[in-house]
Order: sequence, then structure tokens, then C-alpha cells
Amino acid sequence: MRVLDEGLEAAALAVRATTGALFLGSSADSLCCVAAFGPDAKPLLERSVPPDPDLTKRAFSRRTPHRTAETLLVPIHDGTRAMGLLQLACPRSRFTAQDARVVAGLARYIATSLIQTTSLRRQQGLAAHDPLTGLRNVRELNTVLTKAVSAAKRSGRDMALMFVDVDHLKRVNSKLGHSAGSEALKRTGRALDEAAAGVGDVFRFGGDEFVVLQKHASKESARALADHLRSHVAASTAGPMRSGGELPKITVSIGVATLSGLRQLNGQPPSDLKSRLMTTADRALFRAKDAGRNRVALATTRDDRH
Repeated sequence: MRVLDEGLEAAALAVRATTGALFLGSSADSLCCVAAFGPDAKPLLERSVPPDPDLTKRAFSRRTPHRTAETLLVPIHDGTRAMGLLQLACPRSRFTAQDARVVAGLARYIATSLIQTTSLRRQQGLAAHDPLTGLRNVRELNTVLTKAVSAAKRSGRDMALMFVDVDHLKRVNSKLGHSAGSEALKRTGRALDEAAAGVGDVFRFGGDEFVVLQKHASKESARALADHLRSHVAASTAGPMRSGGELPKITVSIGVATLSGLRQLNGQPPSDLKSRLMTTADRALFRAKDAGRNRVALATTRDDRH
């Protein structure tokens, strides 16, 4: 937003405009006001849409600035497609061809800034998310979990961490192929995300494992969420695949650990508590798998050992 405001301000100063606005959108009908100045700034930002739809459509369809008696409209392009429209007005004087060229140059600067910002956000998003499932990855888990443990310790509340393992994924891969295994992981991730919505955060840990973080929890609520996660995955993963064939019902095993269930909390730094919480949940997961899979195991103090 700072870049957009600065670009609009620079354009206004360059041609002595008294009012103006910057609209972004991929079509004339989708334009939305994101920055404005002058006497009409407040109504423009509140209404969001350009004041003259017909004039906007004519200007938006061009690649060059459009001038009227009091208004200068300059389309913003990324080289191949329209991205927005820069609108300036000055009732006391008429805009010149030189004014139009100057503002067109500033519009190119705005377009470049938008492209760079969008690219940076995309790169940051890719770095934080698992490409297969779209869930946040283990790097994000480490960051979020450290903060969550610190906050829980300060406030004295409890929290829970769950390790989720897809049962017999190797069988799916060997019988139906790796594309089916990937589909199983995607559907499992989606089912976990649906079941945890509003209650927990879901991460792809790697391989056939996921992690669910419940920042506000008790042993009872954590167990209830884990049971809901397990049953929802089993109920919503089977079905036909785009590549052909039928994906069987997928089940998961879940190990649950709570912060209050650890042996010793006092004097322990958040980084140590985070590691112990993950190790304890992982050991509970192994017990769930050893007991026959497709079940939930709640960690005990014996799982929190060196």
C-alpha cells in the first residue's frame, strides 16, 4: 500500500492534479479503489468503484493514456494484461500530451512494483507451504509451535500436539501407484484441515505424517479433536480418482501429547518444551500403530522420557 500511495502522489505532483485515485483489477468491471487523494478521496474509497463506468471501460481497453477536458486516465499494464487504472483530475487546467507521457511512466513503475510484490509474496508462500497438500510445512510448524509453547507457558493454559500417520500408505503405492499415494496424502490433508477448522492448525510434517496443533486444549478436548480427525479422514477420503481407479478408504493413527502432561515444566525453556512435546506425541503415535492402527493414543508421562 505504501508503494501505491507513493506512486499516486508522485503522479499527482508531476502534473499538478488536485484529485486522483488508483484502481486495481483485471477488468473494467472488477476495478477497486485502493488509494485516493483530494476532495473526492473519501467517497471514492468508500464506494471503491470508478465514478464513470463508461469512461473507465474506454480508458481501460487502451494501452495508452486517455485524456478528457479535465481528466487523465492511464491504464496500468504488466506487459501482457491490464492490472488497473490511474485516474487524475485538475479542473483548472487541461492535461497535455507531456503530462500523459509522464504519468504513463509512473504507471509503469507502479506495475513493476506490483509484479515484484506479488512475486515476493508467492515465493514466501511457496517457502512456507507444502507443494503437494498446500498445508503449511515443517518450517512453519517449528516457528508456530515455538510461539505457541511460549504463549501457553506465560498464560498457564494447556495446549496439545498431535502426530498423524497415514496407515499403510506403502500398500496404496504398491497396489495403485505413486499417483494414488499422492492423492491419498492430498485427501488426508484436506480432511484434516476440514476437521480441525477453527480449532487446530494442520501442517504437513513430511512423508506420510501430519501434525495438528491445538493452541487451547485440555486432555479431554484434545482427545475429542483427535477422534474427530480420525473419523473424518476415514469417512471422506475414498472415491474415484481423476487419473482413473478408485482410492480406498484411508485411515490414520494419531498420537496426542499435551503440555500439562509433560513431567516437568518449571525452568524449562520453550525450545526444550517444544522438542519434548513433539517427541512425546511421536511416541504416543507409535503406540497407536503398534495397537493396530486407525486409532488414537494419548501420551502418558512414560512417553516423556530421555
